Amino acid sequence: GGRDELLGGSGNDRLTGGARNDILTGGGGRDRFIYDSDRRFRRADFGIDRITDFVVGQDDIVLDKTSFTSLESRAGNRLIPNDFAVVTDNASAATSSAEIVYNSSNGSLFYNANGSAAGFGGGGRFAILTNEPDISRTDFIVQN
Repeated sequence: GGRDELLGGSGNDRLTGGARNDILTGGGGRDRFIYDSDRRFRRADFGIDRITDFVVGQDDIVLDKTSFTSLESRAGNRLIPNDFAVVTDNASAATSSAEIVYNSSNGSLFYNANGSAAGFGGGGRFAILTNEPDISRTDFIVQN
């Protein structure tokens, strides 16, 4: 639960940072970066992880509905279009109607728990994809 550096190998890895600000590197293979705290989202449960090598179409970010309660997407599926948006500044992330918002200019990934209302509600930034990949809703999996 501290500031950890998790390194995957050449195979398919499952990396869960937990609390605090962790560094996650999947390595080769189809990696899954998992965000699940077994309760409603609290920033203290996740921190802001740095994912260093996300590969679009190969790796996945897994979001648990127990934590990300505002998601309309069903467990076992990818994010639906209404749940995901790409913006180019952090201020736009806070007013987006989508629940998962990616800032393509700096790699920040946000949970916008209150939709288009001002601020992030009970959400906030939970990851930074340091290689700033061109991600889409299909790079996410929702689980229960």
